[in-house]
Amino acid sequence: MKRYISIISIIFLLTSGTIIFEISLSRLFSYMLSYHFVLIIIAFSILGLGIGQMWYSKSSDKVGESINNWFAFVPGSLLFSYLTLLVLPRLGIFSNANAGLLFFIILSTLPFIFIGFIYAHLFQNNKKHIALLYGFDLLGAALGALLSVLLLNSLNLGFVIGIAASIMVLAFVIHILSYKQGFSKIGIAAIAFLLLILFIGGEKVLSNVPIADDPSKDMLRLMKSPGVETKILASQWSAFGKTDLVQFTYQDKSESEVLFIDGAAGTSVINIDELLSDTTKLLNELGGFPAFFSLNYLEENEKDTALIIGPGGGIDIAASWIAGFKFIKAVEVNPSFVELMENFNQPTFGGKDNIEIFLNEGRNFVKEGNSKYDAILLTIPITKGGRGADFYGLTENYLFTVEALNDYLESLTEEGIIFFTMHGKSEAYKMLANYLELQTSKGISTDEALKSVYLISNGMNPVMAIRKNVFTPERIEEIHAAAHHHQMDGDIFFFPYIDQINGNETSSKDINNTWYMFDNLLYDISKGKYAYSKIWEASMHNLSPSYDNTPFFFNYTRGIPEALSIPLWLGFAIIAWVLYKIIIGWKVVSINSDDKTKKLNSFGYLTFMVMILGFSYFFVQAYLFQILNLRLSNPTQSFSLLLFAFLLGNGLGSLLTSFFKTSLPKALMIATSAIIVASLITVFILLSISKSHLSGMEIALLLLLPSFFIGMPFPIILKMGITYQDKKAIPILLGVSSMAGVAASVFAIVIAISIGYKMVFLLGLIGYGLLILLVIGYKMIFKT
Repeated sequence: MKRYISIISIIFLLTSGTIIFEISLSRLFSYMLSYHFVLIIIAFSILGLGIGQMWYSKSSDKVGESINNWFAFVPGSLLFSYLTLLVLPRLGIFSNANAGLLFFIILSTLPFIFIGFIYAHLFQNNKKHIALLYGFDLLGAALGALLSVLLLNSLNLGFVIGIAASIMVLAFVIHILSYKQGFSKIGIAAIAFLLLILFIGGEKVLSNVPIADDPSKDMLRLMKSPGVETKILASQWSAFGKTDLVQFTYQDKSESEVLFIDGAAGTSVINIDELLSDTTKLLNELGGFPAFFSLNYLEENEKDTALIIGPGGGIDIAASWIAGFKFIKAVEVNPSFVELMENFNQPTFGGKDNIEIFLNEGRNFVKEGNSKYDAILLTIPITKGGRGADFYGLTENYLFTVEALNDYLESLTEEGIIFFTMHGKSEAYKMLANYLELQTSKGISTDEALKSVYLISNGMNPVMAIRKNVFTPERIEEIHAAAHHHQMDGDIFFFPYIDQINGNETSSKDINNTWYMFDNLLYDISKGKYAYSKIWEASMHNLSPSYDNTPFFFNYTRGIPEALSIPLWLGFAIIAWVLYKIIIGWKVVSINSDDKTKKLNSFGYLTFMVMILGFSYFFVQAYLFQILNLRLSNPTQSFSLLLFAFLLGNGLGSLLTSFFKTSLPKALMIATSAIIVASLITVFILLSISKSHLSGMEIALLLLLPSFFIGMPFPIILKMGITYQDKKAIPILLGVSSMAGVAASVFAIVIAISIGYKMVFLLGLIGYGLLILLVIGYKMIFKT
């Protein structure tokens, strides 16, 4: 009994440490590299679990007492990989993200290979209690998901990595004590030394985490600008990412401060008091912020309340305050931004009686509140950090869907306006597509809808103003004339009611070009010349509307994004390899059977069921996470909270299967049928009758119903695999499950981008239905 308690403890600790390390690793790479590199590396890293499990299936007979070394390799390789990753970008060719990608993949995958090897050993050598072990494996993962957020929000990333390694070491020590086996003193000494370096020097090491040479990392590019002195004033790690406050000193001795999240998406720090004391600085800062122009053409009765979604360094707050708004609310999703600004920019963040700062996600803040606003300002953020469950569903995407735009319009006063400040014409077109699609669904014609919209641009940042009700022609004429006067007529430019003006310009090469005052495409659409859908149909880019079902506003690629090409090919390779192994046979036989051919075929059948199960599991999970993310009161930490609740339910369901002794195929069919029913009830009944916003506890309770049953099928299949006395059987089933999970996670993203999350959910349920048919076939063919 004591031995099994030890084994359970080892698995529980090992999985907890693995999840903490995996999430921490994603945070590290999100800072060092672009988000699409994070997607590739994490996909390969998790594949390492399957590689390790398959490796064990090939070498289980040769392991013996050397398993102690494998245990030591887990924390040792974790620490080695992490510390090497901090050094690699500083070394010549490896400083380039593309050139060093292979080495980043190898280093991050290495610890997971050893972890997979240990998993396979523990499950194979304790297979009589395999369902119990798998249940505690999932419970350990649930705890790791929850702890990762708590640790990352309160500790330096280096210390969190050290804690993950320490948990692995504790699992190793329990193994040594339980089996009373000797161990390498040199190995333990080396691990202790690495941990000591990490804990003692962690703060210093983490403050100098390098960014690989990547054009998307604005912070690195600006800090390398010639003639500019830079100084990092403050840095802070959190579950959201790494936030840096950087001071730039220019040749004329002027200074500016910029906030960066994960080394990208810089936002200038704007101090209201400094603007008030320096007219030149006020004109420079707010003159370059085109939304400030629009704010100055609001009437006094339209300046009662303003809501800033994503204030960043405070320019929206400063513009609203100086424009004369009586009360301003600003909601920021990144806690580090708020903390740093409260310390370094207090006049803007809390220093004025009529400015209030909230830590929340903007859309949810709007939906759960009953306030009405005269103006909502969104300077469109695009941090492209790998924070989502899939590392492609960016946090910002849910702010810019058709449904989100409806939420904003509903929260406006009758004279209220939304101001979107964007990066370029593509964003403007896409947001306009969202708006026109929304208005069409309400029965409002395109020409009537466009009477509530105008677009201006200073040549760089377009601003789209969307009024709840239509503008009057008189108001539009005033703003239109002023826009020309203040040179806000660059790039994309459009006003309703005003006639288009065009003329011919002759270039130096005597080529005639037609000049249009307004964006000719928008003007023709406003006059009914053709449908607004032509905006995206005629474009080489994906400018179609974004919905909550397809929340990928920043995906401008038609078809499958290039960032997903490598993971997608990896997914296809995994499927092809598993099918190939099924066809040629895994060469797994039962020593208790005279009919080896039959047993060989039955095991291939079983591995195919595991692959289908892996896809179904992740597809249903992806959809549940997507719809529940929108129902959380504060989704800042939604992924880890949802993952915790989901894995907790999985673990409890798996523990129940430990009592299943006979009729396992029948139990598998019942459990799979229960998944389909529970998922449908949760999605179409429980969610429809629940509140629009849910607390973490309410989300957990909702997830427990489907996740409880979702946790049952795989441990049942593992119990079916016990009948194969060959030591390869259990490791192969574990390996196929891990590999299928990697492929499924990639395909879930691709399908969601192409068709939508609802289709992912439907395919997941179809997969479970197919699994039921496969079990029936298994019973009929193999007479079990």
